[in-house]
Amino acid sequence: MKFIGEEIEVHFEEKPGPPHSFVWRGKVYRIKEVLAAKRVLDFRRAWWARRHRDFYTVRVHTGQVFELYFHRGPGRRYWVLLGELLREQGEAEDSLGAR
Repeated sequence: MKFIGEEIEVHFEEKPGPPHSFVWRGKVYRIKEVLAAKRVLDFRRAWWARRHRDFYTVRVHTGQVFELYFHRGPGRRYWVLLGELLREQGEAEDSLGAR
């Protein structure tokens, strides 16, 4: 995974539900497919220090795959683009040959 770790703006078709698109560095990425979703609850810390997060692995309209999460612990809530999942070398060569 290529680490990004930047805060992003996320949009929804309907709430509650998975994200529909996100804005990163001024560019809109439309989510075509949610590949995985998981919720991580942190009950090991005191309530004021907990970091509950909802993680999504998504494929966007460009074919790129990203992992993002929603930080929903106490205090400010926000979305983070954690990173871009990179294709395996053989898979990248196959997709280039198919063009």
